[in-house]
Amino acid sequence: MSYRKTESLPKISIVIPSYNKASYIEATLSSIINQGYPNLEVIIQDGGSKDGTAEIIKRYAKKYPEIFRWSSKKDKGQLDAINKGLEKSSGEILTYINADDVYKDGSLLEIGRYFQKNTSTLWVTGYGDIIDKDGKIISRFVTSYKNTLLDINKFFLLIIVNFITQPSTFLSRKAYLQFGPFTGTRNYVMEYNLWLKIGKSKMPYIIKKTLSSFRLTADNISSTSAKELLKVDNKITKKYTNNGLLFALHKLHNLGRIFMLKFLKK
Repeated sequence: MSYRKTESLPKISIVIPSYNKASYIEATLSSIINQGYPNLEVIIQDGGSKDGTAEIIKRYAKKYPEIFRWSSKKDKGQLDAINKGLEKSSGEILTYINADDVYKDGSLLEIGRYFQKNTSTLWVTGYGDIIDKDGKIISRFVTSYKNTLLDINKFFLLIIVNFITQPSTFLSRKAYLQFGPFTGTRNYVMEYNLWLKIGKSKMPYIIKKTLSSFRLTADNISSTSAKELLKVDNKITKKYTNNGLLFALHKLHNLGRIFMLKFLKK
């Protein structure tokens, strides 16, 4: 997919929280630049990395000063970095991507063109896949399962399973101002809370293409602290349903997630 110079596309603001991600952040930044999207700002909130991450960011910011804005100093964690970055943003379309995830080619053009034609849309999401530390696609069954639920796209299913892939999800500024900001704890961003909050009003439009790759490694938050994370997840879900069956199915699904993460770490 390529950009036509006659197009006038809405501005997309991408926030990147980072901390000691020198092994992966170049792939993230490269995946953004390679989009060729013409109306873009990238706001990088680095938490004072000590591993060379800042040097990689600095190189991209120097080469693409019209796109990148960044700071590197101690913060209160990922949630703090994301919300601070979004406060600085000026785009009509807002998102964040972690410093180890990547976009698929043409993803931003898909998003920009949809929002351009559908200006009242609150939010848009698409398929995502899962990659390991080397960028190899893994967990194909999980991806297929989530994408099947995404195709159905019903709120009651979202209560049972968070089938929305975060880096494949984009919010209108109107939606973010109405339903945001992101919430969580010092250690976790619970984007699921925001998905449920918006989804209760309006489920997202679905682009049936793979827009991003979520990186799952043995040392990231999604695997090392799964049990604690899922306890918070269960508390969030209780706020959006009084249906005992739906909540029981949600908890059962979370047990399956813990088992799957243990399997992947072997």
